[in-house]
Amino acid sequence: MVVVTLVVFVALAASAPTIVPDALAPHSVVSEVAGVSPSTLAAVGSGGLSNPLQKLPTSTAALTGSTGKPEVLMVGEDSCPFCAFERWGLVVALSRFGSFSDLHVTSSSSGDVYPNTDGFSFHGSSYSSSYVDFEGVEVKDRDGNSLQPPSATEQAILNDFDIPPYSSQTGGLPFIDLGGRYVASGDPNIDYQVSGQTVTQAPELLEGLTWQQIAGSLSSSSTYQAQAILGDANYLTAAICEITGNQPGSVCGTSTITLMENQLA
Repeated sequence: MVVVTLVVFVALAASAPTIVPDALAPHSVVSEVAGVSPSTLAAVGSGGLSNPLQKLPTSTAALTGSTGKPEVLMVGEDSCPFCAFERWGLVVALSRFGSFSDLHVTSSSSGDVYPNTDGFSFHGSSYSSSYVDFEGVEVKDRDGNSLQPPSATEQAILNDFDIPPYSSQTGGLPFIDLGGRYVASGDPNIDYQVSGQTVTQAPELLEGLTWQQIAGSLSSSSTYQAQAILGDANYLTAAICEITGNQPGSVCGTSTITLMENQLA
């Protein structure tokens, strides 16, 4: 078991303007998350996380997107705090291979555990890349209303792989399929000592923080938000590199990602 003691990130909420949930994400927030320094990502490495990915059988059909490139699929809910955490790392990872347009911000349900956890929503967004396709399916909005049902193909993937032993529980969200090669479901495994308290569930790291504060915390490898989010992003990056044939080399050829990709294999 890896125990990591980290610097607590503190920022003043009053210094940042209020963002209305389900609005377009401010450019400043997106740019901070999409533009995390390669040196910071390298310094974080795994962030003390255990590998959150499960390798699928070699007989599993490759998952390709509408343009014929390998596809990354995420199924989540705006109401889900664990999905809110996962989207931060996924946006960081995918931004190393392409760019998002029209990302939205939202907060998880006020009636769930870790209420009002701030994060992105992929509903209404688009993604462009020369290397990989991305499909973000948000099944429900933050109030639990139906939003975007999975397609028949996506539901079949959930039926086959969002179950044990690939997931800790049947139907766990968030669910990510990386090219039909790896899947991740639920909360990544963390074990951090924060202010003398053990934190094992990732959304707890984001409690009480605004979108701007979370985005700002990613600029330093010493914050526990950066350790968890960027550690998760590095694992996702390694898996994406595997399905893209290690392209682009500027991302996949770094020593950190090469090492983590070898660990996945």
